[in-house]
Amino acid sequence: MIPNPTPPPDLTSFFNRFSNEELHQIGLALIQQSQHSFQTQQQVHHPASSQRSPHRLPRIIRPSLETISSIPPLMNHQPNFSEVRPLMEQQTTPVTSTPRRPASDSFDNSDGNHQRMKKSLRINDLPPRNEQVEQHHLPTLVPPHHHQHYFTMNVLKRAVSSNLPCFFIIFGASVEPKNIPSSIQVAIMLKKLFADNQIPIKELSMCVQAGERRFKFPVGDKANFLTLFNWIWPEEIDNKKTEFIKPHTLPDCYALVVRYVPLDINQDIARQEILKAIPAAVGFSSIHYHHRQRPSYDIRFTVRSLEQYQTALELGRLSIGQHYLPLTTFLTGYRLTYCTACWKIGHKGDKCQSPVSCRKCLGSYTNGVNHSCQNDTFICAQCGGNHFSLDSICPVVKKYREELKLAVGKALASGAIRRSAPGEVSHPFQQQTNDFPL
Repeated sequence: MIPNPTPPPDLTSFFNRFSNEELHQIGLALIQQSQHSFQTQQQVHHPASSQRSPHRLPRIIRPSLETISSIPPLMNHQPNFSEVRPLMEQQTTPVTSTPRRPASDSFDNSDGNHQRMKKSLRINDLPPRNEQVEQHHLPTLVPPHHHQHYFTMNVLKRAVSSNLPCFFIIFGASVEPKNIPSSIQVAIMLKKLFADNQIPIKELSMCVQAGERRFKFPVGDKANFLTLFNWIWPEEIDNKKTEFIKPHTLPDCYALVVRYVPLDINQDIARQEILKAIPAAVGFSSIHYHHRQRPSYDIRFTVRSLEQYQTALELGRLSIGQHYLPLTTFLTGYRLTYCTACWKIGHKGDKCQSPVSCRKCLGSYTNGVNHSCQNDTFICAQCGGNHFSLDSICPVVKKYREELKLAVGKALASGAIRRSAPGEVSHPFQQQTNDFPL
């Protein structure tokens, strides 16, 4: 019968019986015993060398700093494990470092290594163990103004997209609700209207209902958009009283900029010179760069004729006041993703759980759309300031635009997204082989 094995001794309770001085004497005795055994082995294996050089002392292996630091905690007589406090108590209580023994109290008491050992201990002096645990586990708090926004792929794609605005058709109150056509019937009526008036509109990119009596439809071509924008719409369609609403201004994809107009040239004179060269130019505005110290400004305008727009862009120059100035396209900023319910940036209305509110005072709508602002002050949904929620003077919007610009630049450089041309229509659906298996 095999006897039961003897359990290992409890080293913790064993070493805790001794004081620091006793543990120090035990360590010195162990090192001296190891050195003596090493010298005996050298004399046994190399007797000739010891006879040839009787006055040569054997090489003594002194303990290095790594050896001293590698001594178990019990040799340094640390407190008992039952006295160690949990991490939360260590963080809430003040941390005091354990006093270090002087260099003369080390295992090597030679005078030659006294200063070198003292200097090494000062250089390699590490913080107490409790401080190391706190530095590792405590999170780094980031100030609120350094908050980094997270941009999804849909947000990045929307930032570089350039869709043409929609046209709206509203059926009058004389049309009974049961006689209001569907969206497909409205598209058929519009195609028939374009054919009867010889309007070269090939197709509509979309036609959806946007209210009880309102429908919206866009076109996917810049030439078709200008045709409908400049056309005088009829007051009836298919013997039904209707009202057509077109965008108030042309989009930025029809905008040009005259660069470096001298300050001594009046804006009215510059506008007259531009109209002489491009009669279809409308919507003039000046651009002053306050962050640049230069004696000039730019003039932005849109062109109602696609032929004049393309021809002026091909020439690339425009004469104003004896100056032959460059003519370029207007570089639009990246589109923001914002919610039309709470007016905050970063998400769309379909992902928002907040009620629909006023864009001016952020007051919730009652009974659908009935609302009246109490005062004329604005309330920003981002920072609470007295301005519109998407105003460029808002510090949150300004920070968001800067981070969006960097994220879009990285996505464009990596090929994850690409810029879409104004009015570009998505590719039609193409059926693959295994899309609809039997």
